[in-house]
Order: sequence, then C-alpha cells, then structure tokens
Amino acid sequence: MGERSAFQYCTWCFAEIPLDATVCPDCGTNLDDYARHTPYPDRLIHALHHPLSETRMGAIIALGKRADPLTIGALTDCALDNRGDVIEGLEILHSLAQMPQTPTLVKALQRLAQEHPAHAVRVRASDLLAARANPPSP
Repeated sequence: MGERSAFQYCTWCFAEIPLDATVCPDCGTNLDDYARHTPYPDRLIHALHHPLSETRMGAIIALGKRADPLTIGALTDCALDNRGDVIEGLEILHSLAQMPQTPTLVKALQRLAQEHPAHAVRVRASDLLAARANPPSP
C-alpha cells in the first residue's frame, strides 16, 4: 500500500513543508493568516502556479464556475505556462467559455488559438471565438 506523504505544500511558495507546520520555513508565510486574510479568488489565481496539476485543475474549475472576467489573463497565462498539459488547456478553455463576452476574453481566445502548441487547444479556442462572433439565433 502507498504511504501518505509526510509533508504539505506551502500555500505561498509551494515548498514542501512538514504537515504540522504553521509557518513556512522557506518563505516565512503564516499559513493560517494566508488562508484567513487572502481573498478566495486571489488564492485560486495563485494556485494556478502550483506544481501539482491536480491543484491547478481544481483552481481552473473553480475560477470557471466563478466566471469573473478579471481572471481571464491568469487562466490564459496558465494554459501557456503549462503547454504540455492538453487536458488542462482544454479545461481552461471550458472555464473561459463561462466568462462574459469582453475584449479581454476575445484577445485571450485569439492568443490561445494562435500560440498554444496543442492542436486540440488551438481548435477549441478557434471554435469558441467563432461561436462568440456568430451566436446562434433564438
């Protein structure tokens, strides 16, 4: 059977720290203070840089459900920073599809359609752009 890890990740610097740590020995962040005083959307955006793809994916999904257009840039950067993770890129596009139509969203979709190395991500971004440009008739 697999062993449970004897560490957790610092919520700020993502260093591996002991499970019972209350302050990160690497960066000095008080973990309870960070959780209590950092707004949830800011913590989600910060989690997009986490080394574990599962943690990033949870943040991507949560940001999509919030549909806050202020997170479009962070989601786009995450897709381009993790170019090798096609599933993550597609989930980011799913989250972006939940966002209201803004010039920032259009630019983000154009950027992903042009710059992402994964064909599936580029095609999906192009499809979302086309759908936004030509909405279905009621």
